[in-house]
Amino acid sequence: MFKKYIKSIGILVLIIGVTYLFHKLIFSVFKFNESNFIYSLEKLYLFFGIFSITIELVLIKIKEKNLDIVGNVFLLLTLIKMMVCYVFGSSILKQTNEHNSIQKWNFLILFLIFLTIETVLTIIMLNKKEE
Repeated sequence: MFKKYIKSIGILVLIIGVTYLFHKLIFSVFKFNESNFIYSLEKLYLFFGIFSITIELVLIKIKEKNLDIVGNVFLLLTLIKMMVCYVFGSSILKQTNEHNSIQKWNFLILFLIFLTIETVLTIIMLNKKEE
């Protein structure tokens, strides 16, 4: 049963990779200086990527056992992710320098991108008919 969902994890990894390349391209085109960032773009993508893959794997396992609670588990895992992100993001919020607003927006946009990706994949998983 689990082998059917390897494709969705592969798609998630592909989406993360393409999003990272696009984000890196935007930073290079607009010449943003990342040297003053607390967390590099690579660290943020690694953090959010691992969190997203973990959430999807847990949801796949939950779906195999009880389809009715997948939505609740998704909300709980998203809440946990938000709390962890706040702990990591608080260092960005406390910092005061000229690049701080770029860091704040970058962190928020990454959080929202990964939240959107996770939500869409969860919706697809829930709407997929079992064979």
